[in-house]
Amino acid sequence: MGYREYIEKGPMPARDDMKSFLRQKMNFNRRYEEVDLYQAAERVAFEDIKAQTVLPKQPVSKMDGIGVKFADFINGMPDTSSWIEGKDFIFANTGCVVPFEYDTVILIEDVRFEDGKLKILQMPTKKGQLIDPVGSLIGEDEVLVYKNEKITPPLLGLLASGGVKKVKVIARPKIVFLPTGDELVSWQNADYPADKNVESNSIMLYGFAQQYQADLKVYPIVPDDKQKIKEALAKASCEADVILINAGSSKGTKDFTLDLLEIEGEVLVYELGCRPGKHSSFSVFNNKPVLGIAGPPNGAELAMRFYLKSIVDEYYNQAEDIVIKVPAIVDFDFSAPKNADFCLQVHIFKQDGKYHAQYINPKGVTRSTLLHKYNAFMYVIKGHSLIKGQEFTAELIVDEKEISLK
Repeated sequence: MGYREYIEKGPMPARDDMKSFLRQKMNFNRRYEEVDLYQAAERVAFEDIKAQTVLPKQPVSKMDGIGVKFADFINGMPDTSSWIEGKDFIFANTGCVVPFEYDTVILIEDVRFEDGKLKILQMPTKKGQLIDPVGSLIGEDEVLVYKNEKITPPLLGLLASGGVKKVKVIARPKIVFLPTGDELVSWQNADYPADKNVESNSIMLYGFAQQYQADLKVYPIVPDDKQKIKEALAKASCEADVILINAGSSKGTKDFTLDLLEIEGEVLVYELGCRPGKHSSFSVFNNKPVLGIAGPPNGAELAMRFYLKSIVDEYYNQAEDIVIKVPAIVDFDFSAPKNADFCLQVHIFKQDGKYHAQYINPKGVTRSTLLHKYNAFMYVIKGHSLIKGQEFTAELIVDEKEISLK
């Protein structure tokens, strides 16, 4: 060990610039898997999915009513008092087949039966009224789900109607997480020495991966040894689409990861221009993207919320999620540092019909307090200040209806 001089290197992108940069640099070899419709919900189509049948296969009624022959109405309203069911008309129910000889449907609300005799209140206006012809709901070889489209529950019903039983979807991305550090011990250990830190980021990352429709594999903790880190990276690069490496990406006396990646790979971003999580990084090793995340759980969480999410969205060819933003009155004073933007974690609440924001300093409260309290971010550009009483935009991480009174 020894003193390591802190030297800033390369560009330090702000949060949104980093997200865009990551998406631009991804070059995935996307795979597919074939699943039945029960496993297809919220998956992303690997290719256009076409109908395997037409719908309807015979004309069906759009609404409940009676089926009639339009020719009987060419000269005006006919005398229907002697009409016989099954000869002159039929009852037609929504979605049920209408025999070809009955080419028009009249709404059931527009007919009456008086003393057993049919009376029509409203003449049909055209032949084929209220009838869905063959193939009008699902056409032959019609594309039901487009490539890179997320398969929603309504689309599942459409696929089933179109005779589709199995679909090709983009296989879930494989992510490998490498926790590094001599000071770490797995959270799964029943007991551990007092001088060790619990490695809990892996289970948090697992939760985010599940949320993002990705598969996460956690490697055993890698000691602070360049050769062992290199071996772990080499193994991960053979089985992962994305590599995450935790700790060893900062400026501590035993933070070797970026030194190693400079020699064995390519470091594209050494650190960010945004706090917390400033010591996140991005590199390439054996043609695989490597996202370095800060060791403290708060920085790791933000890296997962922002940067891993962008990477996975790019893997699935999906646009960024729309963030719910609300104007909120700032109930505190704050100045961002001169060398980095600051992503404030705040508690948004409603008072007198307006949104208010309380700043939660992650270094001044327990992590439990932070996680149960904060429900939004306020992004402050470096060198800028917030003054108590001013209005500023907050980005919600919960649904707006979950915002409650103070």
